[in-house]
Amino acid sequence: MAPFLAGEAGLQSDGPASAPDSGGSLDITVRGQHFEVPDSVEERARQKLGRLDHYLPLLHDAVVEVDISPQKAKEPDQRYLVRVTVDGGGAQLRAEEHAAKLEVAVDQAARVLAGQARRHKQRLYERGRNKGEPRAFEEGSESPPQKVSRVKRFAMKPMSVDEAILEIEALGHDFFVFHHAAEGQVAVLYRRHAGDYGVLMPELS
Repeated sequence: MAPFLAGEAGLQSDGPASAPDSGGSLDITVRGQHFEVPDSVEERARQKLGRLDHYLPLLHDAVVEVDISPQKAKEPDQRYLVRVTVDGGGAQLRAEEHAAKLEVAVDQAARVLAGQARRHKQRLYERGRNKGEPRAFEEGSESPPQKVSRVKRFAMKPMSVDEAILEIEALGHDFFVFHHAAEGQVAVLYRRHAGDYGVLMPELS
C-alpha cells in the first residue's frame, strides 16, 4: 500500500516511491509495476484512499501501499490489477481488484477497503461494549443487493488451513474461499461467533 499525501507527485516505474507530503494524514505510496502510473490515476487513488481514516480514525497514521500493474489476461475486465495494503493503528486491511480500466479498479479497491474499515470499527465497538465501555458508533445504512450485478473470477493457489487463516486475518473478512492443499478441493474458511474458525468442505450429493 502506498502512503497518501496530498500534493505528492508522480511515480517511477519499479523505482522508489515519491516522497510523502507532510500535509496528508495517511502515508500513501503509489507504485507502478513495469509501467508508469498516469498522474490522474495516482491522484484518484490518493483521494479515494485518503478517506479511509474517516471510517476508522485509528488509521490516521497508517501506511498505505498501492501497487498497480497491467495483466496479460484474455478477459477485458482482468486487464489491470490494483493491490492495496493498509497497515497501522492496530488494523491491517488488504484489497486486490481487477478491471478493464485503472480508475475502475482503484474505485473498487477503495470500496472494499472502506467496508473492511467499517467492519473493523464495528468489531472494536463490540469489543468495547462487551467490556462495559460503550463507545459512540455510527454506521451508514446500506441497502442489500437485490440481484447479482457482477461475477468475479479470481486465481486460486493451493494452501494450508493455517495459510488461509493468515489471509482471512489480513483481509478482515468473515469467510475466505481457498483451495485446500491437503484435501485437493475448494473449501471455505469462516469466522465463528466463538472467535475461532471453521472450515466448510463441499461434497456432491
